[in-house]
Amino acid sequence: MARLTGSFFAADAVDTPYWWEAAKPEPVAEGDIPAQVEVAVIGGGFTGLNAALTLAKAGKQVAVFEAEAPGWGASSRNGGLLGPGWAFFDSGMAHGPQTARAIVEESFRSLQHVKDVVAREQIDCDLKVVGYFRGAMTPRIYDGLGRYIDRIKAVMPCDAYMVARAEQHGEVGTDLYHGGIAMPGYCGIHPARYVQGLAQAAERAGAAVFSHARVSDLAAQSGGFGFTVRGRKVVAKQVLIATNGYTGALSTYLQRRIIPVASGIIATEALPADVMDRLMPKRRMLAGSQRVVTYYRPSPDGTRIIFGGRVLNTKPDEAVSLANATYLRGLLLRVFPELETRKISHYWHGQLGFTFDKFPHVGEHEGMFFACGYNGTGVARASWLGHKVAQRMLGSDDAHTEYASLPFRSRPFYRGRPWFLPLAVAFYGVLDRWDQR
Repeated sequence: MARLTGSFFAADAVDTPYWWEAAKPEPVAEGDIPAQVEVAVIGGGFTGLNAALTLAKAGKQVAVFEAEAPGWGASSRNGGLLGPGWAFFDSGMAHGPQTARAIVEESFRSLQHVKDVVAREQIDCDLKVVGYFRGAMTPRIYDGLGRYIDRIKAVMPCDAYMVARAEQHGEVGTDLYHGGIAMPGYCGIHPARYVQGLAQAAERAGAAVFSHARVSDLAAQSGGFGFTVRGRKVVAKQVLIATNGYTGALSTYLQRRIIPVASGIIATEALPADVMDRLMPKRRMLAGSQRVVTYYRPSPDGTRIIFGGRVLNTKPDEAVSLANATYLRGLLLRVFPELETRKISHYWHGQLGFTFDKFPHVGEHEGMFFACGYNGTGVARASWLGHKVAQRMLGSDDAHTEYASLPFRSRPFYRGRPWFLPLAVAFYGVLDRWDQR
């Protein structure tokens, strides 16, 4: 943990997630790595831990191998927004209205899955249905959001509704937007508490969860799969790769299909209650309509604003952290100019897994299972697809997921290094500015 210094940082500002104040990822199972396991789950985040929980409850001997500590990656670093998946509707329409409807309906089941796991395992993670508001940056975008709702309602029931600019202060205390769209079913969650609770639940069910257990040299062999952990050879009958944006060279197949994308987040110092009441009157999850995504929310206790967006440079360097925090603070002040004198208490970033078709994917390649590519919407979908891929590994009749039927393609010459991201962000930034003329 490093201190952050600068004119807009609080005196005790740090470059670690705000979420870690309540639930810092802690190492577990530091003991000897077993030479043989029935099922090896590689990655101890939302995907891997939900899979381990399902597999262990079915009686499988499961070992989770996490390179850091459970939840250390994006699972404890994200914004903690999870919703019913209306955002996937238009992408789904590329496969036809039936597929679009099925994808959204499955997204609802994804959200319910998280609610069920939290309730069943008694995970204290501030899960609340609070709703979501997405602000339109221009009147033209507002009209486009209205047409988007109409397209959905032509295929399936939808409880989202438009909020005119004259009424948007009831959703968010800013004049930046020209109205927007409200989606009542969205939830907020404390992601670090949730993933910590998942790890504890998986262990209670009988899974072994190993920290500081980076997997390498993964390959098929007679009778299963072999890999190396802490210098020890391990053999497993089944393998699940659940590393998403942190997969790297572990799997060449996934490396060519997952685009690692960094998202940075800042948290403000504690704000007076009247300020929070004015800026976030409904304590909803919030976002703008820009292509270069920004998203924000109140902290679970309602005292701070947590604000995130895309960052490109994530080197562990104080100057980089300062530059990223400065950039994000500038975006925050565009929404809430009155926070100019308020301090930032935390800056951090995490690595997400995107795909070229903007859909999650779950399946099997060369005998190894995978679930990945949540495109920045991973709290519910990673949890759900971890569960579904585990059902597939068990041969369950309930293993079907719409995402397994979607083709999982790469692009020519892509080998896991997203050289095009700076160009894409710059291009989308130009389009955002064009929209706002």
